[in-house]
Amino acid sequence: MTVALLSGLVLTAGVSASLTAVVIPLLKRAHVIDVPENRSLHQRPVPRGGGLAIVLAVSLTAWVAGLVALHRFGAGAVVARLDIALIGLTTVLAFALVGLAEDLLSMAVRTRLILQLALGAGLGIAVCSVLEASLWWAPVVSMGTAVLVNATNFMDGANGLACGHAVATSLWYVLVATVAPLPGLGLVMISVAGASLGFLPFNAPRARVFLGDSGSYALGGAWAFAVTVCLAQGVAVEAAVAPLLVLLTDTGYTLWMRMRTGRRWYEPHKLHVYQRLVSAGWPHWASALLVTLAAVSCSALAAASIVSPSRIWMPLVGMTTILFLYLQTPSIVGASSPFLTPHGTR
Repeated sequence: MTVALLSGLVLTAGVSASLTAVVIPLLKRAHVIDVPENRSLHQRPVPRGGGLAIVLAVSLTAWVAGLVALHRFGAGAVVARLDIALIGLTTVLAFALVGLAEDLLSMAVRTRLILQLALGAGLGIAVCSVLEASLWWAPVVSMGTAVLVNATNFMDGANGLACGHAVATSLWYVLVATVAPLPGLGLVMISVAGASLGFLPFNAPRARVFLGDSGSYALGGAWAFAVTVCLAQGVAVEAAVAPLLVLLTDTGYTLWMRMRTGRRWYEPHKLHVYQRLVSAGWPHWASALLVTLAAVSCSALAAASIVSPSRIWMPLVGMTTILFLYLQTPSIVGASSPFLTPHGTR
């Protein structure tokens, strides 16, 4: 199993890197370019939409893996084990298409939200049907999916951040899938890990291409799929969400503080923790590494809670401490807080 997973990781990384090299000039020719604006952390135009390479790599390698499994184990065994994988791949692809439409057409906020909720509902219905869980969970999955997709999208603003976090997060879910066991989840997540790893050198430390909404939406959809499957199969909540807590904490805290200080919560900004660190002089890679380390640390504590469930309070306290320190990092390094003065006052 370990050899197969490692082979899948390396194969997907190679395919993703090759596809990214092909996609970059195509995006330039199509003028799919991210031009710097007030909320941007980059200084020059960069092609966006590189997440297409990740999605294609995930789809191609998962398809090849499915064919190999079909030949080795037979149709009955493969269908029984990998129906969840098909749901995951469909979810990733569907969200990538919505993100691509946003990259190319700049859809209205309401339209994007409706599509996210609809795809989230579809994910919830599909997973609940296959795993024989109550369909009453579908609305919860729908809303949770929209939250995760948007949180991932909001946190994709520094070179290497979303992809570095994606490598760590998807490998965590591979571990969970191996222990549970959840082979369908493991197949999708090892593909996401490899594809993100192959894309990373093109995105950091100096970005030659951005994920774009096609990539960040696809990753958000992948996380929604992983959490839904884990919870439906009885995986502990802290293990199901551990690596995503840093994304949700940063996004939730920033949203709350913006509303509290009289800012319009829906307007673009540069007030996320990682954005404030870059604005204070941190290199992009340092902010990206901080987010990834927070995700890895929370995952390690979640693993400890699985080993010793009777002492679950200790990992929970540890996670809370990590997330609190993450939020305080700008203050610790001397960055000024934009939330001390209500917006519009002098």
